[in-house]
Amino acid sequence: MLICAAHYYFSICFMNSIEVCLSPALFEYRKTFDNCIVVIVDVLRATTAFCAAFDSGVKSVIPVLSLDELLEYKNKGFLTAAERDGRKVDFADFGNSPVMFLKSEIKGKELAYSTTNGTQAIEMAKISGNIAAASFANLHVICEWLISRHMNVVILCSGWKKSFSLEDTLCAGAIADALELSGRFESICDATVASQKLWQISKDDLVQVVHEASHYKRLSGIGLYDDLRHCFILNTSSAIPVWDGLAFRDLAAK
Repeated sequence: MLICAAHYYFSICFMNSIEVCLSPALFEYRKTFDNCIVVIVDVLRATTAFCAAFDSGVKSVIPVLSLDELLEYKNKGFLTAAERDGRKVDFADFGNSPVMFLKSEIKGKELAYSTTNGTQAIEMAKISGNIAAASFANLHVICEWLISRHMNVVILCSGWKKSFSLEDTLCAGAIADALELSGRFESICDATVASQKLWQISKDDLVQVVHEASHYKRLSGIGLYDDLRHCFILNTSSAIPVWDGLAFRDLAAK
């Protein structure tokens, strides 16, 4: 009995927390500030595309806020990727398409990247110092890595222009579910519980559920069907994109 009580006490004392921010607008009101990793989720499409770029061998991904700054990177010889409102920016080498990165010869290149939502969330998260990028594509490997880190986790949904998004919340719920099932994490907020419940009732019919998402409809309206299919296939990527203070690099890269 004493051993069981001691084990229970140890587990409770050394559990890490999971907190979900359902939009960037809520990030400043989070509860978790210490010993934490902020996990950026932008399923449609930045964090999915980061994974695809790393799977194709890109050396680094540099998030950039403004298009003016991105143009400076281009003039210095960097590859560039950018979209606004889902559409590729004219001067950029790439848009925000994971499928296009998987088809491209970019091994060893450095990629400067600017998007409507994802890079804005990344900029916000830099205050934490520890940032990783997650999507359905790298769900398994990113969760395994987070479990191995023994740190608190804040999952920041990029959303759409600081508003709630269904697809990012579903992915946050999938991550939170996996972490809690490891026995090393516990939820500390209703947003985490809500995202988990949403994931649990949606995971067996994920594609049908996300058909109702506003950003899914927005991207299908401009014909991005290949990207939409790719973004909701689980565990296609081995990439673990982690911020090193200057850029994202893939911890899984050989």
